[in-house]
Amino acid sequence: MKTEKKERREAQLAKKAEAIQAFASDVQMQDSTNISIDGHPYTLLVNYREGFQIEKLRERFSKILTKYDYIVGDWGYDQLRLHGFYEVESKKGVPSQNIDRLEDYLYEYCNFGCAYFVLHNLEVQQPEPIPAGTKRKFKKNKMDTHRKVPSKVKKQRDKIYGDEKKYDGNKNKVHKFKTPRNVQPKKQQTKKHHFTIRQKG
Repeated sequence: MKTEKKERREAQLAKKAEAIQAFASDVQMQDSTNISIDGHPYTLLVNYREGFQIEKLRERFSKILTKYDYIVGDWGYDQLRLHGFYEVESKKGVPSQNIDRLEDYLYEYCNFGCAYFVLHNLEVQQPEPIPAGTKRKFKKNKMDTHRKVPSKVKKQRDKIYGDEKKYDGNKNKVHKFKTPRNVQPKKQQTKKHHFTIRQKG
């Protein structure tokens, strides 16, 4: 029984390894600092605590990262995470995506003292524009946001909810004033009763 489970698990891991290999990027070291990823040149600027591992970069690199000027890879829980940054005065992304905010990113989002590396993209790729026809599919139609209700439905709705009063926020506002805690309300004056106690004699 245990051997069957073990064999199944090994088969799953082998399948996963094949899938990773199929989608892996072609990463080649040309010298100690120059790297080629899928035929595009990169320079290794920082390799803190030997964070750069070529095998893991092959598995984790994605084509979407080619639009960034810098790629930072940091390690946490034995996993490599890749994050893209733009040049200092670039207007492409938000200010937190500029490379001069790298220290903030490392302090806020990475494990303290983790190994990391920085790659400089020497051939930034422009993302492919989405064809005009496909953009329309994602836009909401105006009729969807302000749908017209058929008159039959309106009449049925009026019959069901006709007895209820509509709330008007500005009309008939009742203001309740709270009395201060220290001030006590005046007591109504009542007739005072005088009586005398007589002893039995």
